[in-house]
Amino acid sequence: MPAEGVPWLAKQEILSFEEIADVVRAAVELHGIRRFKITGGEPTVRHNLLDLVAMLRRIEDIEDLSLTTNGALLHDLAGPLKEAGLDRVTVSIDSLDPARFKAITRTGDLAAVMRGLDRAEEVGLLPVKINCVTMRGTNDDELVDFARLTLKRRFTVRFIEYMPLGDAALLNDGTNRQPVTSPIRVHGRTVHATEIGPAGGCGAQDRGADSLIAEREVRDRIESVLGPLEPVERDTEAGVGPASVYRLSRGNPKGRIGFISAMSAPFCSTCNRLRLTANGLLRSCLFEGGEVDLKPLLRSGTTLAGRERLRQIARAMTDCVRLKPDVHSSRGNQQMSRIGG
Repeated sequence: MPAEGVPWLAKQEILSFEEIADVVRAAVELHGIRRFKITGGEPTVRHNLLDLVAMLRRIEDIEDLSLTTNGALLHDLAGPLKEAGLDRVTVSIDSLDPARFKAITRTGDLAAVMRGLDRAEEVGLLPVKINCVTMRGTNDDELVDFARLTLKRRFTVRFIEYMPLGDAALLNDGTNRQPVTSPIRVHGRTVHATEIGPAGGCGAQDRGADSLIAEREVRDRIESVLGPLEPVERDTEAGVGPASVYRLSRGNPKGRIGFISAMSAPFCSTCNRLRLTANGLLRSCLFEGGEVDLKPLLRSGTTLAGRERLRQIARAMTDCVRLKPDVHSSRGNQQMSRIGG
């Protein structure tokens, strides 16, 4: 995120837990959707998050309920989240070096996050997943270190190709040349220098044209040090989603390694995900467009209730799926902090 932060939405602009639960109920009862993930922004800053988890857990036929977090509060929340009904957790960690981790996140305490991982494993939020966005010139010297975590820990480390989203989509248009040391104007927006470059916040800057490290290169680097990777059956990995999953063939590893390669190998034809944003937009694609605003339906003055209310929400989901692009573009139109993982 930008160093100065982002504008907070007014409480009335974000969905209530009851509204979120109605959307989930429609997905379960009318579309047969069984797996749900709570993301953000950062979901652990939402007041009374445990109440939302418990509310969703009470909905029949949900098979998998997970959460993606930066891990800052996970040590204290892991136990209560498990008790509320959460099945597993994914933690975003882009560096295992404390100083670098703090530079990337601006405020993050790596030791606290690692304690959160320990606690999540201890209370049974398994498998614990780690999402690492690979970025040339930022953390590409740590790829093997991340892979080594799977030798002794029940972690699934997932390497995610850097995706140019949000401000990066605006900055990479020829009007910006690094290094930038003062604010610039791009498409009518003031962009501060701290949003740009390797120490910038995830998803809110342009890291340069060669930041992308394709999956093949990441695999080659890992295998050159730790030996061959062997594929894992997808149905043995909870919440596998778009990831291709492997394990190290040497050292009797306890964990697994995944690759999410939206840039070098787009998986649009098999994408089965919808996103519901905090302010009520159904979004069919992480990168662009395909949005349906549910808030007017959820807050209509009519007395829609029960089954009919769920049917209308379900129809909106169908409309949103029809808007999915055949293949996403190379640039996203929203930054990750706004639409979640």
